[in-house]
This record gives sequence, structure tokens and C-alpha cells, in this order.
Amino acid sequence: MEKSRPQFRKPKAAQTYATPEELFAKLPNRAKSHGYLRGPQADALRDYTNLQDKSNIACELPTGTGKTIVGLLIAEWRRRQTSERVAYLTLTNQLAMQVLREAKNLGIDCANLIGSKETRDPGEVGRYTTGNAIGVTTFSNFFNVNPVVQASNVLVFDDAHGGEQYVAAMWTVKIDSRENKKIYDDVLTALRPSLSDSQYRIVTDGREYSSVELADVHSRADVLSSITAVLDKASEPSIHYPWTVIRNNLPACLFFVSFREIEIRPIVSPTHTHNPFSETKQRIYMSATLGGEGDLLRGYGITNIETIRVKHAQWGKRYIFMPSLYFEEEKCPRVVSSIWNGVSQHRALILAPSFPIAERTYKMVSAGMSPEPKQLDARDIENSLESFTGMEGVVLCLAGRYDGVDLPGDDCRLLVITESPGAVGALERNLRERWKLGPLLRRRERTRLIQGMGRCTRDATDFAVIVLLGQSLIDSITSPVFAKKLPGEIQRELSWGIEQGEVARESPEGLTEMIIGLLTDEEYRRNANENIAELNIPDQEPDEFGDDVTGKAEVLYLRAMWSNDYSGAYQVARQTIDNINKPELAGYRAWWLFLASIAAHLADENTGEIDCLQRAKAIGINSGFLDRILRLRSKGVKIPEKSDELDVQVESIWNRIESWGWQGPAFGRKIDEMLAGLSAPREHTRFHIGLEHLGQCLGAEVIRSTAGGAPDIVWIFHRRCYTFEAKAGNQLSKKYVLQAKGHPDWVRAQHQELSDIPIQPLIVSTGNEIDEVVRPFVNGLNFISTSDIAEFGQNVAIGLQKLRTQFTGKEYGAVHEQLKTEIRLMKLDGESIDKLLSTPL
Repeated sequence: MEKSRPQFRKPKAAQTYATPEELFAKLPNRAKSHGYLRGPQADALRDYTNLQDKSNIACELPTGTGKTIVGLLIAEWRRRQTSERVAYLTLTNQLAMQVLREAKNLGIDCANLIGSKETRDPGEVGRYTTGNAIGVTTFSNFFNVNPVVQASNVLVFDDAHGGEQYVAAMWTVKIDSRENKKIYDDVLTALRPSLSDSQYRIVTDGREYSSVELADVHSRADVLSSITAVLDKASEPSIHYPWTVIRNNLPACLFFVSFREIEIRPIVSPTHTHNPFSETKQRIYMSATLGGEGDLLRGYGITNIETIRVKHAQWGKRYIFMPSLYFEEEKCPRVVSSIWNGVSQHRALILAPSFPIAERTYKMVSAGMSPEPKQLDARDIENSLESFTGMEGVVLCLAGRYDGVDLPGDDCRLLVITESPGAVGALERNLRERWKLGPLLRRRERTRLIQGMGRCTRDATDFAVIVLLGQSLIDSITSPVFAKKLPGEIQRELSWGIEQGEVARESPEGLTEMIIGLLTDEEYRRNANENIAELNIPDQEPDEFGDDVTGKAEVLYLRAMWSNDYSGAYQVARQTIDNINKPELAGYRAWWLFLASIAAHLADENTGEIDCLQRAKAIGINSGFLDRILRLRSKGVKIPEKSDELDVQVESIWNRIESWGWQGPAFGRKIDEMLAGLSAPREHTRFHIGLEHLGQCLGAEVIRSTAGGAPDIVWIFHRRCYTFEAKAGNQLSKKYVLQAKGHPDWVRAQHQELSDIPIQPLIVSTGNEIDEVVRPFVNGLNFISTSDIAEFGQNVAIGLQKLRTQFTGKEYGAVHEQLKTEIRLMKLDGESIDKLLSTPL
């Protein structure tokens, strides 16, 4: 009997339609819930039709307008038009599953490409590869050395801003000091010759865990060889795979070091070398809040982009509170724990720029929660939000994740945003702290803040309480210049929240009761909503810097560096420098001059390298770092002897005010602690802390050591150093005198870089009576009385409080010359300090 064989199937051509809108109308299997397109969706699809031939398109559809549907319709329309591969990328597996469910409701066929090669269904991969279904997977499955998604007709990047960290990860070696301590220690040892003593002290001090230093490796072939030898042996996948991608392009990378991690990466991801990305015909970047186009150029390593922006925000209601404006820092977390203890639903979300900050915030807020909640992180919601939304007594902590988490309705009503999102990752933190790139990072900060605030308000009827913690966030969001560029609705909510916060001055318990009422009492919320709506605040102002056109320049610079065209990179940098003229962008100009110096060095253009470093240093931003590199690279070239000590000092004073806070009570507490310590010379520890804070107020790097033979306090300025031996009483013995005189030798032994600057030893005491037997030994030793140092501390306190008031909300680049003048007039400059401390014993 003849076997029955299967019938041949005839290939069917997919039905095509003129526009994505028409495709939607003709989809036969749409769910009833998807009966029509919303106005913003239709607007976005029509705008896309006009741009359909462009290679890079950014599409902004605000929260609640259904951007996933728009992305799927465009992808399916392109698939049917071309019969080529099409893919849709999300941040997590959980979001990918959400897209697959949305596609099913639309009646659009998708292939599930989630997971690893071992867990994926080969049949699903085949449907994507043959162009018979849209491939749906994650960013991390695409940006790696062996991606499941290959070059396609179109790629849709959902939550595009959140995806930038996954893009960068492919070309970033990140070595965590806790997870890979041996490798971290070995790489830090290899990097040590490229770090100054000051930088090394910072990155090995746990109290400075948030500071990021940039190592000067480009003139140190020995350092690069040592690092290569260490990392070639690394087997950890998170280190090994990105290392294999960047290993042969280390001159195009920057090396960032902090107490918690070492990060090696280029300034922009070289996506042009990743064929699945670069050979795709069209890339679409979806976001609820786009921000600036220049940020997308940097984030994805592209040189052009078209933008679709649909204006139809549905914010919901946010009740925003900033307890840091009224309470000491340690009391602010208690507000959150009191809210938790006063409501029946126990779920909260913490958003932070880094995991250490998220972890620290969780520990502080959970300490007062009863019972203590379970802590979750991004790994717990990779595949599903159910582990959070389906449980009680849980706090979800996310680091650098301000987009891509949807918690509508009762899923979560309590959101804590801690510290500014203006600097996520080592590169941004270094640019913000050391190069004063506030104006350029401000836009990213606003974008992330808007995105973060929308995590728990997904439509117009939703509501949530948002508690803002951390000095850096409060300083940013209370700046009028910053706030005016937020959407008008958020401005009104902020203004209302600040006003309600006045309740905290009268009664901390009253503030907690207000917040609990907003979460539990519908009528109470209605009254609040009416008050907010009545506020007459204009809509957001445009960014005063416009869109950042230098995003393209950064990409072109990186591409030239990556291909070893150092002369080309140098020319790109010099051309870009000529177009950065605004005072607020002085730090960005200095940064570009530094980048130009790297390219010039690698191109053996020594004259251009020295010129760039001299010009960068003259700007007065990060001038201490630049001065060190200039002196190392000058190779006998005569450098004009122009004093730059005040530039370095002024920048350090600005950093000190910023770290203690432009707003809120933290700054005053530090000043009070200084003054109280200086007025208590017989209480050694308090007095030493007072001297420490005084040096910090003056812009010095301060060492307070308890080691045997060490000075009580050391003040290190750019071109001079002072050691202090503090003694109670009037009589100074030979022992004390000789001990104080030996302190410069101790400093030079501990810190070799200080060997060529003057170190002045001092004794601080109530009086300076000495025996005749001691007098022959006092030569070179100076003295200042405790009363004089306390009086000087009062003057410094008054001066810094004035500077804080005068320069709040200003950009350092725009005011640093004025700040220098003020510091001279207040007699807080180096010469005035030297005069104060110049009295011989």
C-alpha cells in the first residue's frame, strides 16, 4: 500500500496596505479592546508615513497613549511591505512578554526570541529569520557578541532611553570591587601609575564611594600592557565578553576608577561596528519622553535622526513631597517609613542613579518599617512583575532604571526617588563632578525625572505619592531654571508639594498624616487636585541651549578614534571646540580640548597636544587634573608660569558647597559642626573635625589621620600644604615642637607628589609660651592661636553662606570668574590663607 504523503503548501504573499493606519483597520483578529486607534496613535502613524524612508526615527508618545501599539503596527507594516526580517526590542523579558500579549490582541504574528540559545524555540527563530513574524526579544539579546537578531529591515527600540545602558554594556568592561575583588585589585594596581596621589586617596576611601576619577593612561604604554595582561586572564563572562570587543581599541577608551568599580569604555558606543545594528535599514526609537536628540545620537552611536513628537500627555496625579527641605538628612527616611506604617497597602518603589544609593536608601527607610519589608531588585522582575505586584510587604529597588516599569492603579502608590538622576554611570558622574557639564546633563536629568515620576501614574485617573530624597535631587529640582523646563503639570505639583511641606516645620507628624490622607481618602485627594489645578504656572520653557548638536561630533570623534584615525579625531575635536562659546558650557569646552589632546598625542602632534592642554587648563575647570597632565606631557616644552592655584581652589569650594547642599538644612549643620569644633580646643576630636571642615570650606583636600607620628590635620592646596598639630594649653614642650616640625617629612613620605611643593608645619594652641631650651628648635615652625582660628572660621562661615545664597541655581562655567573675585574680596584665597598662617612660633 502506497504511503500517504503530506500535501505541498503554496507560499502566500502577505497582504500589504498603503499605510500603517490602513493595516490596523484591516487586521482581522483584533480583540474588542483594540477597536480603534487613539488620536495620538493615529497622529504618530501619519507622521511616520511622511518619514518612512529615513534610517533613524525617534517617536515620542507620552505615558498612557499606547506607544507599543504604534511600534508594532509600524513593524508589521514594514514586514508586509518588504517580506524582510523585522524585530522589536525591549528592556526586559517581562516587557517582551507584554509586547507579545499586545501583539496577540492586535492580531499581529510575533516570534518569541526571549531567552538564551539553549532555551529559545528554533521554530520561533526560524519564523523571524524568514520574515514570517516580528521577532520580539530584549536589548541584551541584541547588543552582544552573538545576537539572535541579525540585520533587519526595521528595528524598533522600545523605551529607547532606558536601552542606552544595554547598548553601552557591549563595549564596557565593568569590574565591581565586591563581586570581582581580585580582578579589581589587580587592575587598580596596574592603573596606579596613571592616577595622582590625590586621585588614589579618593578611590581607596570608602567615604568617597560616589566619586569617579579619570585615569591618564594614554601616555602610559606600560599601564595598558599591565591591564591587558590582567584582563586577558579574566574568565567572568560579564568581564570577558566586553573585553574581547574593546581589547584592540584601548587608545579609544577612557578609564574610570571609583571605590566600588573600574569602568573601561569609549565615550560613545561604536555601534557602527555591530553589523546587526549598522546594516539594518531603519531604526525606530520609541519613548514616552524623548528629551534631546543629541542624547539619542550619543546613546546609539548614530549621526542623524528624525523626530516625531505627539503632544498629548496624560499624567495622572502626583503628590510630590521633599522632606529634605525641612528635615535633617537622617530624619527624612522616617517620613517614608511612617507613611508605610500608616497605610494598609505595603508596596513601594525606590528609584536611584546607582545600586549603592538604592541600597543605602532602602536600609534607611526600611529601618523604621514594621515589619521590615522584603527587598527586591531588577533581577526579581526580569521575567514578571508578579513577584512585586502580587505580594505585600515588598520594596522594589531599581538603579539607573527610570523607564520601562509600569505600575498602574494599586500595583504601587508610593514612589521614592533618591538623589539626582543627572549622572548615571561612571562617565556621566565624572563629567558632572569634574568637568561641570551640568547644562548638557540637565536635559537628561529632566528626562529621567519625568520618566521616573510616571512609573506609578499610567493614565489620567491614576495617582501616587512621590517622596524626593537626597541633597543632589533637592538642589536640582528646586532650582527655578531647572523647574521651569519641566512640564507645566509637574511644575504645579512641585509648587504645591513645596507649599504643603511647610506643615513639616510645624509638625512632622502633620506631614505624614497629610500624605496618608492623600493615599486613603478620595475626598481629601479631590481637594488637593482642586488646589493644584488653581495654580497659575505657565507651561514649560524651552531649553536655553536648544538641542545639543555636538552629539553628532562625539560620534564622529569616536568613529575616527576606533579606526585609529587619530589625526581625523583631532580635527573633529578642534572644529567642535570652535563652536562651543557659551559661558555655561565652559566645562564642555575644556572636556573637548582634553579629548583633542588625547587624539593629538596618539597622532604624534605634540605641539597641538600641549596647546589643547594649556587652553583647557586656562578655562579653570578641572584645572588641577589638567595641570598634572600638562606637566607630564610637556616633555621639555616651556609652559608659561601663570598661577592657577585660585582656579583649583575656587572649584573645590564650589564642590564643597554643592556636596553640603545648595538647599535644605544640611549645609547649615556642617557649618555649625565646624564652628562648634573650633570653639572647643580642649575636646580634641571635635576640634580636629572643626579644622577638617574649615580646610574643606577653603577648598583644601584634607587628611585627618590617627596614625602614629601623623599631623592632626593636613590641608593640601594645589601649590602649598599646611600641617597642624593641635595642643591644649599655653605651654609648648620640646616634644610637641619637634613632633610638629617632623610633619612635613611624614607628608612627603606618604604622598610623593607633594615633594616639590612647600609644606608649612603649624602648631595650634591657646598660647605660644616656650622654654628657652625649646627656642633653638622652633625655626620654620609657625603658630596660630585657637582664638584666631575660631575667628577665621566665623569669617569663612559667613563668606560661604553668602556665596551659597548668591550662586544658588547658577552654572559654574558661567560664574567662576565672578566667584574668584568674591573669594579674593572675602580674603579666602591662597595668599590670604598663607598670610594668616605665616606667624612664626
